Amino acid sequence: MLSSSIVWFSMWSIGGHPHKSSLTYDHIEQSLAAPLEWAKHWLPLLATTIHQVGHRIVATARNVALFSYLPDGPNVAKRGLDVTSRDNITQLLSAAIEKFGRIDVVTNNAGYAVMGDTELFPEADARQQMETLFWGPAFITQDAVRIFREVNPAGKWGTVVKVFSIGGLVTFFGSVFYLASKFAIGGFAESFSQEMNPDWNIHLMVVAPGDIKTNFAFNVQIPTRHPAYDTPTAPLSQLLVYITNLDIQDTFPIPVSCARLIFDAVAPQPRRPLPRRLLMGVETFPLVEADIKRTTKEMETWKTETMGCSTLMS
Repeated sequence: MLSSSIVWFSMWSIGGHPHKSSLTYDHIEQSLAAPLEWAKHWLPLLATTIHQVGHRIVATARNVALFSYLPDGPNVAKRGLDVTSRDNITQLLSAAIEKFGRIDVVTNNAGYAVMGDTELFPEADARQQMETLFWGPAFITQDAVRIFREVNPAGKWGTVVKVFSIGGLVTFFGSVFYLASKFAIGGFAESFSQEMNPDWNIHLMVVAPGDIKTNFAFNVQIPTRHPAYDTPTAPLSQLLVYITNLDIQDTFPIPVSCARLIFDAVAPQPRRPLPRRLLMGVETFPLVEADIKRTTKEMETWKTETMGCSTLMS
């Protein structure tokens, strides 16, 4: 059974970078770097699902005009949010409580991607990635847990859903600061969740999608390439060709199925126990399994030395 009283606080981004001075699109055709079509993006589809079933939603983004697809009404609040501002986050959460009385689910996907050669990666872009993709979600999670515990009815429940990436579980080239932020927020969420008293009924879950059929790849921003790496056979060059290939994108899962998966995992009450990490997409399983096997093999190869270290210190 679905509870019609569920209140969602959702943070989204179209992948826009607030400071673009160092960025160019020299290596992706301008015809492909089109604005994100929100109707084809899975997070707005989640917001639409939330609204259509009668739940209440506070939809936030840097540009509130992006929520034009959500009809106005008593169950919808649209607010502008700078995810890098802790004061702004706190103010909007307080406004959501004032309007709806509580918050049951917080979803976060505020972010964008910058891909480039690590040697030449601009410091300003690297720091902004961490501000947007780690510090903002960390701050809102801190505040959300306090609200779940102090504002919501005791033991009712509360869930933080952090949409990050399969790149928060396994690494890839060309996105070192993006992936560093994903590993950081994943570690933050898992560590913080261990501090929860079971009686509070508070849950933190990270969602790790793989390739999804959206315009994400065409909104990736590329700083000036390093000449030593800017060759057709370089890993990043081949990856850029792959992710912008429309025929390949046609093989990716459609956004609506991913949006529905999150909704169906979180909304029903009572529900199945939530995983720490919810994978999305058929390619995510073999990627994670291969990483586990490689780690296990390395551990076994160095097991004698690992154990011997403790022996030497005893």
